[in-house]
Amino acid sequence: MSKPETQIEPAASPSEGSEELYLGDAIHFFLSAKRAGGRSERTVDDYRKKLELFQRWAARRLGGDGAVDAPYTGIGADEVEAYVVHLRDGRGMADSSRKNHLAVLKSFFETLRRRLKVRNPFEDLDEVRFRRRAPKRSYLTKREAEVLLSPIARQATSDTSAADGADPGAGDPKAAGKLALARALAARDHAAFCVMIYAGLRIEETTALTVEDLSFARGEEEVRVARGKGNKERVVPMSPKLRKSLRRYLKLREGFVLAGEVPRPHLFLNEKGARVTENTLRRRLYKWVRSSSIKKADLKPHDLRRTFGTWYLQDNPGQVRELAELMGHSDLSQVMKYALSGSQHHSGKIVR
Repeated sequence: MSKPETQIEPAASPSEGSEELYLGDAIHFFLSAKRAGGRSERTVDDYRKKLELFQRWAARRLGGDGAVDAPYTGIGADEVEAYVVHLRDGRGMADSSRKNHLAVLKSFFETLRRRLKVRNPFEDLDEVRFRRRAPKRSYLTKREAEVLLSPIARQATSDTSAADGADPGAGDPKAAGKLALARALAARDHAAFCVMIYAGLRIEETTALTVEDLSFARGEEEVRVARGKGNKERVVPMSPKLRKSLRRYLKLREGFVLAGEVPRPHLFLNEKGARVTENTLRRRLYKWVRSSSIKKADLKPHDLRRTFGTWYLQDNPGQVRELAELMGHSDLSQVMKYALSGSQHHSGKIVR
């Protein structure tokens, strides 16, 4: 089966007499719509990978091994059900991963139904049930946060004095420079992790912060998220613990600026004075987790943000709408999981 050359423009809806809709064109339309709706490039790319995987599977199922695309009309409830089974048996995906793929497909088909007035195969699909397992706690308790952050703070505040009172960097500028860099990196890491734990920022929002996004004015201590998800701006109060960590880092931040260069506007910098990347912060978090005694070897940056949401609702029961505003969610259902986490795993009140 050959694919028609006519392509559907993302902004237009095909008329009754238009060329047959193929999955490739439908995916292109969907991604363009999501991008226009403010989805980040990372999210759009995740949608693309999942949908193209479905496209390749559907093409082989409907057109044979050599097929690369399939007509949209060939996709029904049976194909969706078979694909879910394929993800489990053919690709060995865990239930959580299959749920994510299914959620993208549901959004894909529903968007096409609304925008292009085509059939949504999910309307004829029985509810797909997955095995229910005990939910895994994906946030830190107050004690775990202390176990993670305390060693970082100690390194950030350590001096160069040896046990006998001698300076190990004395007479050796290179050694002294390494010690100063280690302190500055620890102070940066501590402040960045605290931004996620005590202000609920995503890792990409953390790396996008500028120095001007911080306010230390008495009674107005806050963190402004000017480049949040969906380009939405929000303001989060700065807790005492976060304020202390940020002030410590700012005192050492100039150590990242190379001599003769103008400081970058971004808050968190790397050793070369440039904006720190998300991958660098991830690697640093994993390094600190491995060197600590924390019992969460699989801790991820997003778990730090989840910690903020869970602690907030433990301290402020029922204030779901307020939490949604602080975390930059427009959908209240996105923050209800933090209420569930708190009720299943009680861990004390939020640390301010």
